[in-house]
Amino acid sequence: MQLPSWMSDLGRGVLDVIYPPRCLGCGARAHRPDLPLCAGCLQSMERAPDMGVAARLDRLPVAPTALDDARALWIFDKGGALQAVQHALKYGDRPAYGAALGRIMGRADWESLPRLSGVVPIPLHRTRLLERGYNQAAALGTGMAEALAVPLRDDLLHRPRPTLSQTDLSRTERWSNVSRAFRAEPEAAGGTWLLVDDIMTTGSTAVAAAQTLREAGAASVTLAVLALART
Repeated sequence: MQLPSWMSDLGRGVLDVIYPPRCLGCGARAHRPDLPLCAGCLQSMERAPDMGVAARLDRLPVAPTALDDARALWIFDKGGALQAVQHALKYGDRPAYGAALGRIMGRADWESLPRLSGVVPIPLHRTRLLERGYNQAAALGTGMAEALAVPLRDDLLHRPRPTLSQTDLSRTERWSNVSRAFRAEPEAAGGTWLLVDDIMTTGSTAVAAAQTLREAGAASVTLAVLALART
């Protein structure tokens, strides 16, 4: 039985007082309970190259017509600090981590963005959302929307068709798995949207979501991800 969110938040707050959070990178005591990494680990994270996401998306023929721009904040390495962060964010009942990291993402260099209509997180299917209790992309989107002073539109894009985990699928299988998995609301038409997700590997999920927004009439879609997986 899943506890109400206020009880979960209260219990987590009590535990944070009794057992102060530790940095998931080095184990040092965290300066802020909402951030999973200490200041030193944050500064040492490897930044994703400016063209890194674009180069990855070039392997998907649909990407140029679906996305106007795409960027990642950091590089994701298996076994590294970001994997521990992602695990805590997705499975450790720590949505506050997502909001804090989203604010960091939102303070990155976004000067070239068009005037945004809002931030759109990649949605989860209802079954996965009930299992997890929250959407980690929506948590990141909350922080980004706050930092950029634009609305969070987590009601704009839906995932009515359940999909398999992408982890063990090939590039072709990943695209087949998520293609046509999303549905957009009519309000997407004419908007300039910032699509947000946590980790990008091939980009199939993000491109499928962006394609859905464009087919609904979106004027512009830009992708922002927390980290780009190293391949």
